[in-house]
Amino acid sequence: MNGARGERKMLDQLKFDGEVVVVTGAGSGIGAACADVLGELGATVLAVGRTQSKLEETRERVRGAGGKAELFVADVSDEKQVNALAAFVEGKWGRAKSIVNNAGDNYMMPLAQLSTEKWRELMGVDLDSVFFMCRAFIPLLLKARNPSILNVASTFAHIGHAKMPVYCAAKGGVVSLTRQLAVDYGSRGLRVNSLCPGPTLSPRVRGYLDGGKENREALEEVVMLKRLGECDEIANMAAFLVSDAATFVHGASILVDGGQTIN
Repeated sequence: MNGARGERKMLDQLKFDGEVVVVTGAGSGIGAACADVLGELGATVLAVGRTQSKLEETRERVRGAGGKAELFVADVSDEKQVNALAAFVEGKWGRAKSIVNNAGDNYMMPLAQLSTEKWRELMGVDLDSVFFMCRAFIPLLLKARNPSILNVASTFAHIGHAKMPVYCAAKGGVVSLTRQLAVDYGSRGLRVNSLCPGPTLSPRVRGYLDGGKENREALEEVVMLKRLGECDEIANMAAFLVSDAATFVHGASILVDGGQTIN
């Protein structure tokens, strides 16, 4: 290879050298796993979520493994709280290399029985939060070297699922917004991608399984690998996509689903 990139080996490109990466929904599940992996790769992780005790667990786990982590309590479906988060990052570090918009929620209910209030609540968490985060952080990202945005969507942005009208609609919106931002900001060096996990053993999914809302055998049957994903498997791809190892990946919707969408 020629040029500066050819002089950097793959493992070096995966390292963050203390650069700031903001992860929302970092108190548990995929978000917490992203914080762990990014901390391992040398990022300064800012773990964001609504529950301080969970964020403290994430922060101490990252630090205990030798990484750098801070926390910020915020509901990212609230515009003012997101603006306060961005102001905190600007005041403390001046910029951010990447944001991982992972925060989300779900509610299983057929559309005809779904209240307007619940629709708006979940749209706020699953889609509005991505808009608020991207708008607030783009100026800070553009100050960094090789900056990127990663929006965590779902395979249900591409396929349907019973009794999940809000989640499917919102995640489809996340994928479309990602593509649009990629058009607007790629020429300025800001990469924007979405990540679409398949059935993953997150705390939410475990709750569905324990509560009888989902059947594990049925979920595994639709996955070509015949098992559910683990949070760290999703986090590994997330870390790659926001690293310098993925600097030509832009405007993509990456499926990490064990073959669910080709079954």
